[in-house]
Amino acid sequence: MSASIQDPGRIRDLSAAMAAGGLTAEGLVERCLARIAAVDGQVRAWVHVLDEEALATARALDAERRAGRLRGPLHGIPVGVKDVIDVAGLPTRANSPSRADLAPATADATVVAHLRAAGAVVLGKLHTTEYAYFNSLPPTRNPWDLTRTAGGSSAGSGAAIASGTVPLALGTQTAGSVNRPAAYTGVGAFKPSTLSIGGTGVLPLAPSFDTVGAFGGSAQDAALCAAGYAADHLGLRAPSPVRPRIVVLSDPMIAAKQQPGTAAAVAALAARLGAAGLPVREVRAPVSLEEVLEVHRGVMVAELGRTHARAPRGRVSPRIVADIEAGLAIGEADYLAGLRRLADFRAAFWSAFGADDLLLLPAAPDVAPTPETTGDPSFVIPFTALGGPIATLRAGRDGHMPVGALLTGAPGADARLAGFLLSDLGTELDL
Repeated sequence: MSASIQDPGRIRDLSAAMAAGGLTAEGLVERCLARIAAVDGQVRAWVHVLDEEALATARALDAERRAGRLRGPLHGIPVGVKDVIDVAGLPTRANSPSRADLAPATADATVVAHLRAAGAVVLGKLHTTEYAYFNSLPPTRNPWDLTRTAGGSSAGSGAAIASGTVPLALGTQTAGSVNRPAAYTGVGAFKPSTLSIGGTGVLPLAPSFDTVGAFGGSAQDAALCAAGYAADHLGLRAPSPVRPRIVVLSDPMIAAKQQPGTAAAVAALAARLGAAGLPVREVRAPVSLEEVLEVHRGVMVAELGRTHARAPRGRVSPRIVADIEAGLAIGEADYLAGLRRLADFRAAFWSAFGADDLLLLPAAPDVAPTPETTGDPSFVIPFTALGGPIATLRAGRDGHMPVGALLTGAPGADARLAGFLLSDLGTELDL
């Protein structure tokens, strides 16, 4: 195992240690800062670190705890923020020369403000691809193997947790940018239902899909993080325990692309869930995932063009410029037709499953590749477009590299997915 890997600890254990007096929020922040100093020169997950501010916030939260005022499970827990999400006092550069002269944000993004209100300690900003798109690539490396990518676009978020520098992080997902980097770095993630989490202070890419997601040392921790900023109607704060039916999803695209090591790890995870007493069956996808992928691409590019039509062409990557122009060339009728096709896909797909079903499939065809690319997002994208909540589970290893799996449900099934992850069984499985 790489020396850059370290488990940041589970939220339940960190909270219990603070409740028992064996750990303080200040001590936890100091531990994170020491780990950043030790490994981030190689991993390069962090853009800005708010050391003094974070320590001051932690001391104030420790004083609240001593006075008997506890804000919830995130009280005193550090969190990193992807650098497309505003943090007051820091510039939101989004890894782009076009934003190099941008002044620091004067206010937190809505999701960051909610996390602060829940007692989280904002530790700083994390690397991303440019505009949270495909290129330009961040300097971040995979802590499991520094010759490989940590994925994209939320590369820094996954790498920061995998290297033990912070227990929680925020990312954004428009295609596969939360669930895939979590899989590549061997950590957990929770992306709420598409479009359910946005808000002021998040740099847009394609607004029909942009959703703020959470990373943690496990999928359970990521769900706890998401509960700290999610709307009450998603039901993430106190979901009822759930024992779902597991549907292992098959599809020609998955069969053609997945590598043997990935297939074996996900099959082993399905067997583990079955051995824990959950019903497990295999079902073929009721619509073509490759078709959903294609339509998502057209809608995403059309919205990229409309969102960033005024981006300075000489100060963003050629790939983004080309796709902005391609998006602007997509006519309104074709764009609206794409939105209608996605709505039809969602209706046809989810009508084939029951309310108790959660779908299991690989998060990516293979383990993290070399860093010339952020890897293949084709297994995640259809489910971003299909709209439901998606958790990344730690499925095992292929050689020395982690393999992740997706567990997803229908749009609005956030509390059901979180209810499983936060149940006694979810805790025991430590997914």
